[in-house]
Amino acid sequence: MEEEYVVGFDGGATKTEAIIAKSDGTLVSSGVSGPSNYHVVGIDGAKEAIFSSFEIARKKANISLKKVKVAVAGLAGLDCSYDDRLLNSSIPQIGIAETFRVVHDSLIALYGATSGRIGVIVIAGTGSVSAGTDGKGNKVRVGGWGSIIGDEGSAYFIGVTALKQAMKAFDGRAKETKLIEELKKALSITETDEIIRKVYSEKMSVTEIASLAPIVTKLAKEGDEVSAEIVRNAAEELAILAKTVITRLKIQNEIFPIATVGGVFKAGDIILKPFSDSIQKLAPNAKVEKPKFGPGVGSVLIALEILNGRITDKILQNVETSYKKLY
Repeated sequence: MEEEYVVGFDGGATKTEAIIAKSDGTLVSSGVSGPSNYHVVGIDGAKEAIFSSFEIARKKANISLKKVKVAVAGLAGLDCSYDDRLLNSSIPQIGIAETFRVVHDSLIALYGATSGRIGVIVIAGTGSVSAGTDGKGNKVRVGGWGSIIGDEGSAYFIGVTALKQAMKAFDGRAKETKLIEELKKALSITETDEIIRKVYSEKMSVTEIASLAPIVTKLAKEGDEVSAEIVRNAAEELAILAKTVITRLKIQNEIFPIATVGGVFKAGDIILKPFSDSIQKLAPNAKVEKPKFGPGVGSVLIALEILNGRITDKILQNVETSYKKLY
C-alpha cells in the first residue's frame, strides 16, 4: 500500500511553518516561510506563504504531491465566523491535499499541548485566549476578542491597567505606587502627565503597552500593593477563561492538564499560583503544566485525527520519537 502523508501548518504574523508526517505519526520534514496572517499579508499573501513552506518541507521529504491526503492550517487572524468562511473557501484552493481545513490557532496550540487528549490551554501573551477538549470530540474556545473588547489577563491588560492606576495615583484617586517612577523610566519621560502624550499623541501600540507588563510583575514581587493587585486580577481573569472552558465541556471532575503558554506566565508563581488555586476550586484534579508539543505539531495531530479517525497511542509514540530527531 502506498504511504500516505499529512501536513500541518502554524501560520502567524511573522512566519509560517509546515510539518509533514506519515500516516503513522512519524514526522519527516519541516519548512518555514513568511507570514500568513491574512490581515497582515492578504489572502494571496497567506496562500503564497502556506504553499512556500509546504514546498520546502515536501522537497526535503522527497515525496510527491499526490501522497499528501490531509492538510490542516492553524492561522492567526481567524477570529470570527466571517474569517472562518473566507479562509476555508480560499486557502484550500492551493491544492495541497484532498482534504484541507483551516482552524483557529488556539486549536492547534491545544492539540500540541495536550496531544489531542482531554485538556485545556490558556494562552496569555499580548492577548489572551483559552481552548479545551473533552477528548470525546467536543471542543470549546473562549476569549481572544482583541484589546478593545477582550484579552483579559493578557500582557496588554496588565500594561494598560498599570497606566490607568498610575494616572489615578497621580490624581490622588488611588494608592501611591512605584509604578509611576518605573513607567516614566520605561517611557523615557520626566513628568507623569506625559503618559498622556505617549498614549494619545504618539499612539502607543497594543504591543508597546503590553511590553510594560514585566514592570508590573517585577514590582508585584517586590511588594508594591497596586502592582500586586493588578497581577492578582490578571491571574483571576485568566482562570475565568479556563474555568469557562471547563464548565462548558463538563469536565470539572476529570483528571486533565491545563497547559500555559505566553509571556505573562513567565512571571512565575506570582501569576501561576493564584491562577492554579482559582481553577482547582472548580476542578480539583486539574494540573497546570507546560505544553507537550508546540502548535505546529498540534496541526499535524489534527490532520492525523482526520485521516485515521483518532489519535492512537502508537501514533503519539511515533510523533514523540520523530519530534526529537526533527528538532
